[in-house]
Amino acid sequence: MRRYAALFLCGLFISSWSCSRDFAPVAPRQNPPGRPLTTQEAGLSQSSNEFGWRLLKRIAAEHDQQNTFISPLSVTLALAMAYNGAGGETETAMRTTLGFSGYSRDELNTALSGLSSMLMSLDWSVQFRIANAIWYRQGVQVKPDFISRNRLAYNATIEPLDFNAPQALSIINDWVSNKTNGRIQKVIDTIDSDLMMLLLNAIYFKGDWTTEFDPAETRPDHFFLADSSQTSCRMMQLTETLPYFENELFQAVDLPYGDGPFAMAVFLPRTSLDDLISRLDNTAWEEWHARFNRQKGTLQLPKFKLSCEVIMKNALKAMGMAVAFDDQRADFSGISTMMPLFISYVKHCSFVQVDEVGTEAAAVTVVGVGTTSIGGPGGFFMRIDRPFLVVIHDHHSRTALFIGRIYRPEWD
Repeated sequence: MRRYAALFLCGLFISSWSCSRDFAPVAPRQNPPGRPLTTQEAGLSQSSNEFGWRLLKRIAAEHDQQNTFISPLSVTLALAMAYNGAGGETETAMRTTLGFSGYSRDELNTALSGLSSMLMSLDWSVQFRIANAIWYRQGVQVKPDFISRNRLAYNATIEPLDFNAPQALSIINDWVSNKTNGRIQKVIDTIDSDLMMLLLNAIYFKGDWTTEFDPAETRPDHFFLADSSQTSCRMMQLTETLPYFENELFQAVDLPYGDGPFAMAVFLPRTSLDDLISRLDNTAWEEWHARFNRQKGTLQLPKFKLSCEVIMKNALKAMGMAVAFDDQRADFSGISTMMPLFISYVKHCSFVQVDEVGTEAAAVTVVGVGTTSIGGPGGFFMRIDRPFLVVIHDHHSRTALFIGRIYRPEWD
């Protein structure tokens, strides 16, 4: 084993010293096989995906033809921590909206914890990290059961914090920056006087393509916007045998990372991106996922880098969680009985960069809890030169880690 490690380090040094680069597929390393998912883990993976498709549609309706990039898993995990303190009508609404029906609280926490651990250990050659934290206003008496559930299931950092102190903002934002490798540096600008608790989930992903694009093949090109006008882009090109699928709705290619468990599915609609998104649900995702077959072809994909910030309150209310945001009706007595609590906002910040080497992506979901007590045969050719959809996922659980609709492939 030491001999192989030495050879690997030697090869790494030589490749970094050389002016040329080998863009052939990297020989896979032996990852531990992904363990079988429990029934609850598989069910919650599907629930998170279904929630993500519905959430994307709601956000798309609010932000017409704008780049959008979200992590359904991040939103699910952040709201699952809040769900541990929900009761009555609020618990029912959150359970239905998030797809938690049929699971006891313990089953839910165990399954989401197991799914998170499995995803983080699926591929040693890909960085995939999940982190959770809860800060509550100093002096608020938080129920021990709420703390223990979130600490045990989600390995959450849970601490009181003087929200009025000048350093409070930097403590929270520094945690976010650290957990996203500096890609998301700030999620909150102020802490209102009626804010009692902040629940945060951070997800970070960094994976190199199994077969990288050669930068020498990247050229200036054009990209057609939704209104048929054009913008410039940097178009990458790859000729390779890849998982590919097409039907009357789209062309699609599945680009693997590292040793293969993670991939980015890219869907190029034949009609409009909005029409394709309207058809997204778990049935479609499972059917499309199963129909990829390896074919040789040429892919032209624009480089893109974008950051998104979405306030999800209206979307989540429309999806059935309105009572959780109602300062008169919300029931979060499982968090604290000192004062009536409600969700004041859900904010989602994300980052993605896709280039010749691979993909880097990050997302942070912040749940603010407030109180009212204070105020083809010859080889395919796929040219992505118009709005398209991306889904970063894993093949083992088929969890949609990130979903993005790209209307304009921006690059610095």
